[in-house]
Amino acid sequence: MAAPSFGGAHGALQCIETIQHGLLPAAVMKTRRAAVRQLKRGLLAGLMACAAHGSLWAQADSPLQQDVREAILRVPVAVQDAFGREVSGELPVTLFRPEGAGPHPLVIISHGRNSETRASYPRQRFESAARFFLRKGFVVAVPLRLGYGELASRGDPEDSIACNSPRYAPAVTAAAQQIIKVAKYLAAEAFVDPNRLVLVGQSVGGISTLAAAALRPPGLVAAINFAGGHGGSPTSHRGEPCQSAQLDRLYARMGALNAGSGGADGAGDGADASADATSPPPLRQASAPRAATPTLWVYTENDHYFSPRHSGNWAQVYRQAGGSADYRLLPAIGDDGHKLFAAANDVWQPMVDAFLAPLGFAQPGLLQPPAASRFAALDDESALPVRSEAALEGYRRFLASKPPRAFVLNKAGHWGYASGDDAMSRALSFCQRRSGKPCDFYAVNEDVVWKDNQ
Repeated sequence: MAAPSFGGAHGALQCIETIQHGLLPAAVMKTRRAAVRQLKRGLLAGLMACAAHGSLWAQADSPLQQDVREAILRVPVAVQDAFGREVSGELPVTLFRPEGAGPHPLVIISHGRNSETRASYPRQRFESAARFFLRKGFVVAVPLRLGYGELASRGDPEDSIACNSPRYAPAVTAAAQQIIKVAKYLAAEAFVDPNRLVLVGQSVGGISTLAAAALRPPGLVAAINFAGGHGGSPTSHRGEPCQSAQLDRLYARMGALNAGSGGADGAGDGADASADATSPPPLRQASAPRAATPTLWVYTENDHYFSPRHSGNWAQVYRQAGGSADYRLLPAIGDDGHKLFAAANDVWQPMVDAFLAPLGFAQPGLLQPPAASRFAALDDESALPVRSEAALEGYRRFLASKPPRAFVLNKAGHWGYASGDDAMSRALSFCQRRSGKPCDFYAVNEDVVWKDNQ
């Protein structure tokens, strides 16, 4: 991945100002001292609102990106672990917003799990995926759940306990409740359309997304599961999750709930972690039955956590129970297809565009290369509209890279390039993220696409 470059753009400390319900747009502050002065002068009411509704804070070591209106929201949650113990805390939720007042549809992206490194998880972003959904017009929320990163010490409600006797149902129920809590919190915002919710998750976040969909949160339109499952290990039992028969029953239960045939007993967000390891999962619908929610399942031939034998069977039992599952098994991707959500955007983005289009989300998220412009020859450095030495050196690195690749710039002097997966979106990100000023493509793959009037 190419290093980000900004062609002389200056870094900035980003401060947060208050709007309704405690959600805050980022404002660029030139210095820490200026930020402190503004806080002292005008943000007391905003801080009180944050205490009541959640809070957004800039991180000095991770500047928020202006071009996607990035902010950090904190949402209080409380769930139970497999032993019925309460685990609570405030989830840091990375929020990205499209242009315009809205209301916009909402997508929630849920991360996976590594039991050995969960305590070191950073704030979650999934930037390539987030930018894809932003281009489709979504508000994007990416929560870090209880048991990970800064919240690891609070407890680990998604722990399945033991490989020989796993407790999957309480684990995915706890994750699903957190996803739904974030959805309900954001549904109260004026810029969010409460009737257009899409859930997306990867690995443990994938199965948890299906569990959240089974609980029928208000406004849910679709759910997308990337390599979802629990209890896998790429080293000790590659492709074979612990006690897979339990997962079979869990997916069947979720399929029945997806179809609206699992019973609706008004149990709130589905809280009930009292079942033992082999009983039906503690999932309870909070709403009356309705038509099955469309779900897309994306797996690969070389998933080191969950082999096609298992993922295919899970989709089958889910459908047999009445659930709606569009199962896609892709060819091998990289050294481990389990990483496809982060590593193969160019593969899954057109698939998701096609899945969501008939559901009312026709605006494309996939970037298409602009047509060649004949503005200049690709290797003619003298034609580059930005003449700084840094931009010229960046363009030379772009020329030395292999397609897919993209070089972008603007006349304010900002530029960026990227090669490999999601190159066009990443190049734009590198150019725009600090200044917020739009950038345009100069060259993509083998063609100059810049036009004179740009």
